Amino acid sequence: MKILGAIMAGGLSTRFGSDKALARIDGRAMIDHTIDALRPQVESIVLCGREWSGIQSIADRPARRIGPLGGLNAALHEALRSGHDAVLCVHVDVWPLPRDMRERLAGRGAATFDRQHLIGFWPVRLATALEEYIAGDSYSLRGWSSVSRARSVVEPRALFNINDRDELASAVSTHCAQPHCYPGRQTAR
Repeated sequence: MKILGAIMAGGLSTRFGSDKALARIDGRAMIDHTIDALRPQVESIVLCGREWSGIQSIADRPARRIGPLGGLNAALHEALRSGHDAVLCVHVDVWPLPRDMRERLAGRGAATFDRQHLIGFWPVRLATALEEYIAGDSYSLRGWSSVSRARSVVEPRALFNINDRDELASAVSTHCAQPHCYPGRQTAR
């Protein structure tokens, strides 16, 4: 199965106060952590809603600023165009991403994590249905998950959705308190 990785990164970062994709964790931008986690799990990657050096960028479809479904819709149509079978979708502000998302989510139909609904597996056969869903002025990710009959998969561990600087500090502090993290190695700026 050929899977396209899609990173949703078109948000305005209003609550964060600056571009959260550029927020530093362990001296690197959050977007770089996202790319590194996704790259070994997919055949290729696209970035939805923004540009980043070394990654193909695609515009939300059918228009900007309709939320994450615009990015997912664009990614599904790009996957269809480029001969991929499915899209593994993540968002740039969840950290740390599991290194086995593909294994946990991929299957015959759509699937999302139970608490991070944008992290999901979407077969390309859903491209037309999502286009029609959006054309009906529907932009709810949960609504789309229901319409597409996406399976809900339990997250392997708590994933941190980082919307402001306090959440970033808390995520780094909590993650580094776990045995797999070496104290002092991860720092949030």
